[in-house]
Amino acid sequence: MAKTTVVYGIPNCDTVKKARVWLEEHGVPFEFHDFKKAGVSDKLIQDWLKDVPLDQLINKRGTTWRGLSDTHKAEADTTSGARSTSSRSSSAPWWS
Repeated sequence: MAKTTVVYGIPNCDTVKKARVWLEEHGVPFEFHDFKKAGVSDKLIQDWLKDVPLDQLINKRGTTWRGLSDTHKAEADTTSGARSTSSRSSSAPWWS
């Protein structure tokens, strides 16, 4: 059984939009995981961190990151803090 590609993100992100259009144009089946609606589980974050360093996983260029308090930004710079911060956020779009 073939695995389905999953695109994680928020629908209004330009990069996510481009990825979805490319996949559709090339006939690649995919599921879209909307952080705003579905959130992100602790297990999923742990799985990502097995392959991607935390500093690459967190999107520090977006408006949500810029809107976080300095306290939340400092917490997010640690693995446990990032998981804690994401669980408090209803949208968690600052994940890359």
